[in-house]
Amino acid sequence: MQFKKLKFYFFLFAITVWAGVFFILPDFLIYPTIGFKGTIYRYLHFLLVCIPLFFTLYLLAINKYIFKVLFPAFILLGSLIGYYSFRYKAIFTPMILDATLHNDIRTSLDVVTLELLIFILIQFFLAFFIIKYRNKITIKKTFLHLILASLSLIILFSINGRVTNTFKQHFPGSLYYNFTEYWLLNKEKNTSRLNPDISLRDNCNDSTFIVFVLGESLRADHLSLNGYERKTTPNLDKRENLITLSNIYSEYTYTNPSVAHILTRADEQHYERAKTEKSFISLFNQANYHTVWLANQEASEYYYSFMKECDTIIYSHPEKSVYTYSKWLDEDLLPSFNETIKKPKSCCQLVILHTIGSHWFYNSHFSDEFAQFKPLANSKVVTQNTKQEMINSYDNTILYMDYFVDNLIKAIENKNSILIFLSDHGESLGENGSWLHASSNNKFLHLPASFIWFSKKYLSTHQEAYNNLVENKDKRYRTDFLYHTILSAGNIPTTIINKNLNLFSNKQKLSISKD
Repeated sequence: MQFKKLKFYFFLFAITVWAGVFFILPDFLIYPTIGFKGTIYRYLHFLLVCIPLFFTLYLLAINKYIFKVLFPAFILLGSLIGYYSFRYKAIFTPMILDATLHNDIRTSLDVVTLELLIFILIQFFLAFFIIKYRNKITIKKTFLHLILASLSLIILFSINGRVTNTFKQHFPGSLYYNFTEYWLLNKEKNTSRLNPDISLRDNCNDSTFIVFVLGESLRADHLSLNGYERKTTPNLDKRENLITLSNIYSEYTYTNPSVAHILTRADEQHYERAKTEKSFISLFNQANYHTVWLANQEASEYYYSFMKECDTIIYSHPEKSVYTYSKWLDEDLLPSFNETIKKPKSCCQLVILHTIGSHWFYNSHFSDEFAQFKPLANSKVVTQNTKQEMINSYDNTILYMDYFVDNLIKAIENKNSILIFLSDHGESLGENGSWLHASSNNKFLHLPASFIWFSKKYLSTHQEAYNNLVENKDKRYRTDFLYHTILSAGNIPTTIINKNLNLFSNKQKLSISKD
């Protein structure tokens, strides 16, 4: 008699274990941890993520008819997510959803393999017996069960932001999160924004090639360009006509608002412009530039509309997110970049590369040959690594960035080109016990790396701009400078360029007094 009362819960427990193993566990197989404690942490994390899975299945199974209809769809989606996570280290993201919905059928079918079909058939075979078994279970007080399951899910997804984010990154929470995020991205794409210079019209015909590299979590003081004791930028150190800006201040310490601020006319008096105005990309479009966004990060509703201002968007890794711990390298942008620069010589171009740079988990963002500073931080659990290991891995990401940017320069050094690098923010490396970013209690979070390189051809017609840049390189500027400086670099004939924020102008003023 007692078993009959618990029969439903045993059933829920069994299918939770089954779904957890096949649909969630693949995410944790490459989870970087160290030793026995790290393994315990990994699987406790896995069990934590299985809690919302249990209550989701609980909600589905209360009514056997609803279960019969929805459970097969649940199995199909879980099988796809679990398989691609295990086989390709790919996770479900809004960009994957976008590609799925907009690619032609033939392209979508290219990722369907016989192995995948067999895996799905096995799961459906098991699901048939699960549904059949559920039909034999009688549940009383279904309304009470419905309230209990629903309230449990509501509480789980609202108790703590960090825990909630973990749930959203794994099945089944990832389904709700990514479909919602995709809807928000498309909503933002269609948001009406003000054009800061609607009268601008020009026809660029001098083959100017502007490259803007948007870095990630790179602090200025760890570049040997800026006097750091380690040789972290050996290639850039040797580059002629490269000026480093070691005194830039970032208002924000995490990517989303920082990128929106950088791309727009927002400044310390007008933060709202990041939400109301178009970016500098629109002005390049009006000046007849071909504009390209090469993405090695997932899109965000904060700046997706600016990405959409570009003529072309190419995602290098739509299957990655910041919760990915497999290799995720910026050099994967190079093939698309090299194709982009093959445009006709008469074409002016603006190319923006949004890099993954020095984002945590550091070891994922440099290839093995750049693991020069050792020992490495081999656990994603920060407290399992020593301070020196964390710094070593971080510095290796900079060594890799040096290689990546140097390859960009090699590809365009014979063109009429300029490259501007600016990181979105800095990084905490143990100062006052603080690590990573997204807080504000460390000054190094606000000090991003930045530098500008001129090709010889570009320098020949912009010597005065270069001289002014040399004069201004040590002054303190906010990241507000980027908007006005890049418009000036592209010779965009607009009156909205603020000379006090244009580093190529000789009418500079100190633009920030914060420490």
